[in-house]
Amino acid sequence: ADGLIKGSRYSGEPSISDVKGKNKYPKSELSSSRPKRRKTAIQHTESSDSEENEISELPQKMKGKLKNPQSETKRVKAGSSKVKEDTEFVCALTSSTPTTKRRMLKKGASAVEGSKKTDVEERSRTTLIICPLSVLSNWIDQFGQHIKADVHLNFYVYYGPDRIRDPALLSKQDIVLTTYNILTHDYGTKGDSPLHSIRWLRVILDEGHAIRNPNAQQTKAVLDLEAERRWVLTGTPIQNSLKDLWSLLSFLKLKPFLDREWWHRTIQRPVTMGDEGGLRRLQSLIKNITLRRTKTSKIKGKPVLELPERKVFIQHITLSDEERKIYQSVKNEGRATIGRYFNEGTVLAHYADVLGLLLRLRQICCHTHLLTNAVSSSGPSGNDTPEELRKKLIRKMKLILSSGSDEECAICLDSLTVPVITHCAHVFCKPCICQVIQNEQPHAKCPLCRNDIHGDNLLECPPEELACDTEKKSNMEWTSSSKINALMHALIDLRKKNPNIKSLVVSQFTTFLSLIETPLRASGFVFTRLDGSMAQKKRVESIQCFQNTEAGSPTIMLLSLKAGGVGLNLSAASRVFLMDPAWNPAAEDQCFDRCHRLGQKQEVIITKFIVKDSVEENMLKIQNTKRELAAGAFGTKKTNANEMKQAKINEIRTLIDL
Repeated sequence: ADGLIKGSRYSGEPSISDVKGKNKYPKSELSSSRPKRRKTAIQHTESSDSEENEISELPQKMKGKLKNPQSETKRVKAGSSKVKEDTEFVCALTSSTPTTKRRMLKKGASAVEGSKKTDVEERSRTTLIICPLSVLSNWIDQFGQHIKADVHLNFYVYYGPDRIRDPALLSKQDIVLTTYNILTHDYGTKGDSPLHSIRWLRVILDEGHAIRNPNAQQTKAVLDLEAERRWVLTGTPIQNSLKDLWSLLSFLKLKPFLDREWWHRTIQRPVTMGDEGGLRRLQSLIKNITLRRTKTSKIKGKPVLELPERKVFIQHITLSDEERKIYQSVKNEGRATIGRYFNEGTVLAHYADVLGLLLRLRQICCHTHLLTNAVSSSGPSGNDTPEELRKKLIRKMKLILSSGSDEECAICLDSLTVPVITHCAHVFCKPCICQVIQNEQPHAKCPLCRNDIHGDNLLECPPEELACDTEKKSNMEWTSSSKINALMHALIDLRKKNPNIKSLVVSQFTTFLSLIETPLRASGFVFTRLDGSMAQKKRVESIQCFQNTEAGSPTIMLLSLKAGGVGLNLSAASRVFLMDPAWNPAAEDQCFDRCHRLGQKQEVIITKFIVKDSVEENMLKIQNTKRELAAGAFGTKKTNANEMKQAKINEIRTLIDL
């Protein structure tokens, strides 16, 4: 479902005109086109808004058709007598006075317009759109598709080393398009971020769940932007827990939920405890700030989107005797260790080791080669010399990075940026762990095991070592695996039936994708590839050449779940082979939606390869609990407190069959 959360600090986004506009144009993340506009109307985004619409439609909007964070105002008006009683609510609401003053002016939008800035000429009319790198080209294509030739829109892609950094020039554009990484990079160079020196008319976060972790530098960079109106587009507002949603609300500046304590007291704690009142509050909040489209939504009885059917099949794979032997030995060894942690009650302190074991088991399910240097990567022992310790730590870090897994930093819960390893053998992003050390001076402790850590003891991995490692790997003699055999069998069958059908082959392990290339070449398949290591230009070429329907164009795309999971349009494909399950079902669904979307003419068939009696089967069980959590916030499913607590404890036990 593409949820669309939108918030504006002041009134004046035309939500009725959107809803009307959308009846005519089915939603494909960002396709809604408007015939009537002034220069600022951004026609292909959800918010097609010209200033005249905004003011004239405000009274209508107030009649209750509104899906805008005006809900906060309604709440104040409706329960004004309560406000006096609940002092905490008042404090949370009035934490910053200017916005409260403006709230009084809600009814008359023109008054608000006037109070924003005295000099209207100076006010920027620019919309800033922030998206992941892989979606950048899609936005540019959509501009081309949806803007009529006679409409002149200035838009600038703020990307690349020679980007223009002059705020005056940027604020003259109608639209500035950039990526989360560029925004974060600029923000890191303090006082020199042009994007943070402009007060934008509107900021739109595409794939807004990118800011789900409030402690990540990326989130801070986004929250520090100044804007009059704020929109979030996301298909997965809740990925792992309700905390994800709080980040989005704090971006929308949605009072009183900016106050984290208030959010905890009224929503997060009650929902986690299974209190129905908390769930009802969460649902009514979501209902009031979200324009939500699912593929099954109907308007006036007609579905918004006529899409062919999507079927998901699970194909069970049996490991060969040799693979099973390796799997069992790694599993038994790991279970003994983790069983000991359970008995000592320290399992969470050793969470990195738990993840490490699970990662190795998942890799064996795909291919034993992914394991090559895992065996020697035991943690540091007390009697190592500094040089031996350094080598062991670097080896452990290389194992984690080269596995191609979407390794997350335990502090920001995001993919590792500039990974460093501590002496206690835990890997974090350098900026994250440095922040921890700075905040906890002079006795900083490792967030995972609470051992002492020092800034001087952090080890970075020299990139050339990583590079030569991958070369070494490619020189190993290639062997197949049970999963590769199953995939090749399916692809060759498919080619016999219909040589023109295109398929996506998806994995979280980029090393595994490289191993799959060998048999594809041998069987004469034309394929292309898209993964996180590719530059923007190469990604665009890869997508264009795959979407091309001419004879001789690639029929297979090797896609890494991380790079291809969001925002891409790969509707040329109608078959998906998911080589390994993701921790997060939402990430899988997002990936399936790359081809099951507007523009898809054929039935979409998805095959998930799952190894029998393995960690993968257990991962499916955990995916179901996560699905239920997301359904609870948006649907009417009630979760019970004990279920939630038990799920947390059981998760690790389930995964390794303890």
